[in-house]
This record gives sequence, structure tokens and C-alpha cells, in this order.
Amino acid sequence: MKSWVIVWRFLARMSLITDAQAKQFDELGYFVTEPMFDAKTLAEASAEFERLHEDWIEECRRKGDATAVELALYRPFIGGAHGRSEVLARFVKQAIYVEACARFVGPGADLYFNQVVIKPPEVGQSFAWHQDSGYVITVPQAYITCWTAVSRTFVDNGCIWIIPGSHKLGLVEHVRDQELNALVAQFADDSGAIPVEMEAGQVAVFSSLMLHRSGANTSDEVRLGYVPQYHVPGVVRADTGELMGDQHPVLRGGQPV
Repeated sequence: MKSWVIVWRFLARMSLITDAQAKQFDELGYFVTEPMFDAKTLAEASAEFERLHEDWIEECRRKGDATAVELALYRPFIGGAHGRSEVLARFVKQAIYVEACARFVGPGADLYFNQVVIKPPEVGQSFAWHQDSGYVITVPQAYITCWTAVSRTFVDNGCIWIIPGSHKLGLVEHVRDQELNALVAQFADDSGAIPVEMEAGQVAVFSSLMLHRSGANTSDEVRLGYVPQYHVPGVVRADTGELMGDQHPVLRGGQPV
């Protein structure tokens, strides 16, 4: 109880997330912020993305894995970015993320995973329907994803699509599609899907149980996204009981660390 009192005192000093947004998160499983980052911060992140992408392509080529090279070129997901970049190590503790942790994770929260997601112009590939919790089932199960638009992200350049309220379905079955090289959620009706279009600097905060996908980039501009995810400290895999994720402290006792 004492830790939650500290959390609410901490939240009382912050105002990045409104009560209406918190209510929408509970009811629909997501909300979208106003722009949270200035041009300088976004430019620094963008430069790091370019460097990390080039390094990632070269790393995959050295391994001689043709599939990995193709993914690095056309559907790059660069995980553990905070460990590859001092800029992003600071970025994962931005105020909006800390406040989201305090509201939706609890008085203790860790960075669970974080990845740079890039869709190159005209060739950036789509990604199938899934829940983030479908990739690794954890105890506890649900956590938060903070999908951050580092560049504008619209339908034409491959924004994410979500099904509001789908987090209430719980975890659905996922089946690996070898051709897509992805886990695909098995469900019947995506008629309620909506695009989440954002200007650079906005953040879509959603439950890890939210069904979502992204489209192809058919535009002539790159789409840059950064996706830090936050979970409780000491989270473990449901199947093995082993510690899972980055285990990188963000909140302890309701206070930023």
C-alpha cells in the first residue's frame, strides 16, 4: 500500500497522461499522446536509427544468413537498442514512459524489451496481426507497449493498425507462418480495425494483449518507430520460470531510477 501511495504522489506532480486517456486505456486497451519530444531529441534518435540499421545489415551479412539479410533490408527490427546506443539508453527513461509505467505497471517497473522498427521507403514490408504477449508468455502476462513515432507514421508509410478493445479477449492462439517469418494471431474478425496515424513525437501506449499489425510502406519516405515495452521487475517465462527480457530498472518504490 505504501508504494502505491508514493506512486500517486509521483503522478500528482506529472500531467502527461490525462485521466481520460487512462480510462481509455482500461476500456479500449490504448491511447495516443500529444507530441512528447522536441525536434532535437527526435533528430538524435533518428541519427542513431540510421547508424544501428547500417550496423545491423552488416552484422547479418557477416553471419551469411540470407533470410536475416533480407529482413534487415526490408523489415528491420533491431532489439536491445538501449544496449547499443547511449542515446536510446537515456530515451527509454523519458518522462512519458516513466509516467505510463507508474499508471499501468505499478510502483516497480522495468524496461522489458525495446526495439528500433524501420520501414524503408517503397519496400518496407507489412507485419501480420499479433499480440505482443503472443511471442513470449510471461508471468504476469500483460505489460505495456509504447509505440513511438520518431518520424510521421501514416497509412501510406506503414502505420500500425489496432482493434480497440481486443485486449479483453485475453491471449489468443498464435501460429508461426514460415513464409512471413512471424507469429500470426488466430482470430476471426478484424472488421473493427483502425489505423493509428501519428505525427513525429507522438506515442501510442497499448496493452501487450492488443491485437495489432502494420502495413507496407508504399510511400517515398522512411517510417521510423521506437518501441520500448515495460513490465514488472523479475518477470519470468511461463514455460521455464526463467527471467525474461531486459530487466532494466525504471521505477522502484514509485520513484524513477
